[in-house]
Amino acid sequence: MTATTESPAFQRLEAEGRLQKPALKGPTRLPGRFGFRGEITVTTEPPVLLKETIAVADNGEATLSFLAGSLPSFKALPALIAALGPSIKAGGKYFIYVSDLDRASRYQIEFDGVSVYVLPIDDTSVYNELIDFLYLDKTKMKKMDTAEKVDTIADGALKYAQVYEVITYEEGLKRL
Repeated sequence: MTATTESPAFQRLEAEGRLQKPALKGPTRLPGRFGFRGEITVTTEPPVLLKETIAVADNGEATLSFLAGSLPSFKALPALIAALGPSIKAGGKYFIYVSDLDRASRYQIEFDGVSVYVLPIDDTSVYNELIDFLYLDKTKMKKMDTAEKVDTIADGALKYAQVYEVITYEEGLKRL
């Protein structure tokens, strides 16, 4: 039995074969926390992945408390939300970086009560974006293993309280 199947938040995603290329898939350094770092399959036809995913679930919760990753297109957001389904919740911290957003665009979009930060990404990684975005100490993080890095990023994200313009998905489509 893999560690992620012990975490209800990851059980369905694991059973559906959505958790791909894991660098971490199991307990982190924080007791009761399970983490994932890899890719999540959003759709198979056409193939769409949430790349560079970092996610955690705390204390046996049935939902992810934190998730970040990169999508190739804003238009893939509804498919991502559908794929995540009951694994996300209102009050969770979800940061989705989208390649085709204008660099100045930063939104919060609500999907069935779940708020998602939708942010632009250029030629950098989600990991580096999050370190800068959350004002984390890159030098300290270089000395950490993958599980510690996931904990540090998740802890920073869970404390994040900045509010961006709240728009609908449809409004976001018009702004592309």
